[in-house]
Amino acid sequence: MKAFLVALVLLASIVMIALRLLRGRIRWESAGPTGKAETAIRSRKISDISGLSITLDVNEKPSLFILLAADGTINRMGSGSGEDAGGELFIGRTSPGIFEAVRSQLTEATMQRLGQGYEHPNPHGDRCKLTVSFQFKNGSSNGFGFFYGSESEGVPEDVATFVTIAARQTEPWYDDFKRNTARRGQG
Repeated sequence: MKAFLVALVLLASIVMIALRLLRGRIRWESAGPTGKAETAIRSRKISDISGLSITLDVNEKPSLFILLAADGTINRMGSGSGEDAGGELFIGRTSPGIFEAVRSQLTEATMQRLGQGYEHPNPHGDRCKLTVSFQFKNGSSNGFGFFYGSESEGVPEDVATFVTIAARQTEPWYDDFKRNTARRGQG
């Protein structure tokens, strides 16, 4: 059991490093489709997504991290409120139905954002950076990101809805895992 937990921690570390590297691959500029190759990148099918991650940093501190995979792998840290920034990362397995429920909330409009980044011209409030990344069945990955202020316009409704549903769908697992971890620490 101890070896399994160590392996999960190592996997989480690798995932966090990979996501940080992936963030650097996403352009952070407002731009529309400019060519055939870029259009092909954004014409991915929702059904081809085998994993996803959502990262929200508030004032450059991690506030929410969700990783879900089709096989039931789940990683979760934080709630997305600025108050619990830098919390513990919990790693485990859950029902693949949670991944399916979250993926089913994606829209074609959301998928058209792949490969793009957006920055609010005059952000107000806390600095927020939202990154959404997808892993596809063929092994490729892509995503999009937003820089905005907590008191600014924020992200488009389809993206906000997707992130909110992902947080809600993973919340019961996250709360149970935190509670069980606290019990083990007391025992």
